[in-house]
Amino acid sequence: MKTLQPQTRGPIKNDNLKNLKALNGKGTAPHDLQAPTSANISEAAKALNTEGPPELPEHSSSVPNTQKATSTASSIAKSLTSLPVLPIAIPSEGKDVKKLEEKILDKTPPKLSVIRKPAVIFIEGFSAFGISNGDGIKDMADNLPGAKRFSWNEQDEILEEIKKHAPDQPVVLVGHSFGGDSAIEIANSLNSVKNGFRGIDLLISIDSVGINHSIIPMNVKRNLNFFGEGLLPFLHGDPHVARNTAYTDVLNELRPELHSRMEDSDEIQFKIFESINEILGENNQQDLFVEMQKQEQLRAFIDNQLLRHSKD
Repeated sequence: MKTLQPQTRGPIKNDNLKNLKALNGKGTAPHDLQAPTSANISEAAKALNTEGPPELPEHSSSVPNTQKATSTASSIAKSLTSLPVLPIAIPSEGKDVKKLEEKILDKTPPKLSVIRKPAVIFIEGFSAFGISNGDGIKDMADNLPGAKRFSWNEQDEILEEIKKHAPDQPVVLVGHSFGGDSAIEIANSLNSVKNGFRGIDLLISIDSVGINHSIIPMNVKRNLNFFGEGLLPFLHGDPHVARNTAYTDVLNELRPELHSRMEDSDEIQFKIFESINEILGENNQQDLFVEMQKQEQLRAFIDNQLLRHSKD
C-alpha cells in the first residue's frame, strides 16, 4: 500500500503587488503603474464581459443590494404612474380666502370680560381730628345694592374698579371731605386719552376740602355739591363751577350742618339716593328704591329664619 506524500508547494508569487505606490510618499519609489492589457484578463472575465451576469433566481440572496434597490425603485415608479390623479382643493379668490387672510393678519387682543353693571363708588374722607367719621359714607354704601366703598387715598384702586365696568355703564362717585377732592381728581384722571375720556354720570361732593378742586372737568355730566359755611375756609368746601357748561351741570347747595356731620344728614342722604336713582333710570337701570326694598325684605326674612332656628 503506497502512502501518498503531500506535494510541497513553493510560495505563491504575486506580481500585482510590485506596482503599488508608497503611502504619503514614504518608502522606496515603486514602479510606475501600467494599465492592464486585454491579454491579462482571464478567459472567465472575457466570458462575463460578453455574456453579462448569469441569471439568478428572483429571490436569490446573491443579488447585489444596489441591483435590488434599483429594481424596487423601478417597480414603485411604475405603480405610481398607474394610480389615478386625485383632485386637490385650492381655495378660490373669494370670501374663504379673505376670511383666512383676516384671521392670519388679525392682531387685535382677545376681548376682556367686563362688568355690565353701574359703578357706584363712595369715598371716605380723612378721619383724624374729627374732620370726618366716615359713618354716613359707610351707611350709604352698605345700603345701596352693588355699591363699593374706598378711602380718600385709594385713587389708583378706584380707577381700576371703574375700568372693570363696561364703557356704556353709568359711573357715580360720592365723596365726603378729602373724599370729595379725590372724586374730582379721579374725574380729571379719567378725562384723558390714556383713559379714553371716560365719562362720569354723577359726581356728588359733600363739603370737599382742598385747594384748586372747585372746577369740574367736562367729562362729568352732573355735579351735586353740598358745602357748608364757617370761619375756617379749609374745613369747608367751596362752590363749584363747570369748565364747560355745554357738557356739565353743576348744582351748589349751602348747608347748615357742621363739616363732620354733613354726611350723616338724613336730608342729604335722601337727595344723594334720589340723584343716583335718577341717573340709573336715565340709563335704563332698575329702580334703586325698589331694589333697596327687596334687599330689606330679604334681610328681614333671613333675620326671622335665624331667630326661629335659635329658638328651636
